Amino acid sequence: MACVRTVLFACLAAFAGCTSFEPLRENQFVDENRRYLLVEYGKGDVRETEFTTPTGVRLPFKSALQVRVTTPSGDQFVAYQNMSVEGNVYITEDRRWEYFEKGTGCILAELAPEGDGYLMRFQGVLCRNGSTRKPAGERKPRIREGGSTPRGFGRDSSGPPTVEEKR
Repeated sequence: MACVRTVLFACLAAFAGCTSFEPLRENQFVDENRRYLLVEYGKGDVRETEFTTPTGVRLPFKSALQVRVTTPSGDQFVAYQNMSVEGNVYITEDRRWEYFEKGTGCILAELAPEGDGYLMRFQGVLCRNGSTRKPAGERKPRIREGGSTPRGFGRDSSGPPTVEEKR
């Protein structure tokens, strides 16, 4: 019975984290199989974690940064920033998921069934966010409608002379 309560509490906590999350920005990553991972970045309550250095020194770490990750299979979870020697690391509260990003790359790992280490579930690179793309037929606005050379300073240098310019 206690196990059922623990699982129920973990599910409710995860659901509450997803519903109260308000993203500030988002990135989309793609892997070599053209699967997409959506990462939304936001802030929440300040959380304190502990970072242990390779020499065994324990350091406190406080951060309000968090991410909501939507996996290629549609699973969604909120992870909280933890201290890292290199890159940005976000770990879920139950430590099941670990999201790591550095530069334009990211790795998503899930806790192994035996509980010993993590299994990589996604490795990708940053791609253009689909919501910022222009429709296919829309052209970029031009800075100057005329040619690149102002009128009165010779022929317009943006192409060969037209029939009207030859006369």
